[in-house]
Amino acid sequence: MVEEAREEEEGIKRGPKGGKKHRPGRDHDSKSHGPKKNRFRERMRKRNIARTKEARRLWAEYDRLSEEQQKLLGTKGMPKLPRPKDED
Repeated sequence: MVEEAREEEEGIKRGPKGGKKHRPGRDHDSKSHGPKKNRFRERMRKRNIARTKEARRLWAEYDRLSEEQQKLLGTKGMPKLPRPKDED
């Protein structure tokens, strides 16, 4: 009985820290298709909101500078993110 358990354990692939290796089929069956899409959609929505918020902050900071300061800084002083279209 002990030998059987040992043989089972030896069959499981383990990583360098002793954890089980990734099983290739996980989270790829048809039942998880919808929830997986929703998770990625939610993640992208949060990322886009954060990016837009950061872009608004950077552009507001840039717009507060005088025209002379903006000219001195040139394109290097401009924010790298594009200006948000819906300024509200």
